[in-house]
Amino acid sequence: MESMMKECMKPHPLLHTLSGVGLGLLIVAFFGISKDTAMILGVILLVAGVLGEFLTKKK
Repeated sequence: MESMMKECMKPHPLLHTLSGVGLGLLIVAFFGISKDTAMILGVILLVAGVLGEFLTKKK
């Protein structure tokens, strides 16, 4: 179990999670409550996840 947690906390899986949360917030913005806040947070998290992915791959 501990090895699974260590694997999940590496940068690559964390960036996938960050992108997933951003995408989820974008979907909520289109269908749900507090559109403006969800849209802004979704875009920021999605961009951060994609940029982080490219920055970690360059190393």
